[in-house]
Amino acid sequence: MDDQSAPARQRISVLVADDQQLVRELILSLLGREADMAPEGAEDLAGVLDRIALHGPFDVILLDYFMPGVEGLNGVQRAIAANGGRPVLLMSGNLPPEAVAGAERLGIKGILPKTRFNAVAQAVRAAASGRTVSAMAEPLAVVDPAAALTPAQRQLLRDLVEGASLEAAAARHSGPDSFDTALRGLFGTLGVKNRTHAVLAARRLGLT
Repeated sequence: MDDQSAPARQRISVLVADDQQLVRELILSLLGREADMAPEGAEDLAGVLDRIALHGPFDVILLDYFMPGVEGLNGVQRAIAANGGRPVLLMSGNLPPEAVAGAERLGIKGILPKTRFNAVAQAVRAAASGRTVSAMAEPLAVVDPAAALTPAQRQLLRDLVEGASLEAAAARHSGPDSFDTALRGLFGTLGVKNRTHAVLAARRLGLT
């Protein structure tokens, strides 16, 4: 047996399907840092089907509900069928309740808000092990983080989106907490770990 190939076969194969290049590359980068994962990307449903045809079923597919070719539940059903029934997680900013209910009936394993970049690897491992994401200790099938932002957090987020330096943003900060505490609070509300992810989350939530 080739010792070099054994770890690769044990890794979780993940297909990240999103038409937004920035989002797709960010998630691929995050998963690529995980020693137990082997991620690939696709930008539309046709790409998903092509990758499955070439690769065989993936252990987990992260599927953007609104990307080209998906066309609602029909595309979700095609992806699930093509992947041989292996786990498919939907990624979306905001899904209407009827879409959530329909996707659950089709057998998706959960819904991952695109703002929860820090939870992607956790969600993939849960799905690969046969669990649904909503059954995890920290449910991911939610949410509208924008509704939870305070006015001060919204102003801070606007500063970050507009490219203000942290020094300039700190100078404008007027909340009761220290600037560092406010920044950590903003990241926590958005479910991100750094400024880049916060800006991306703001764009996905329509806050820019």
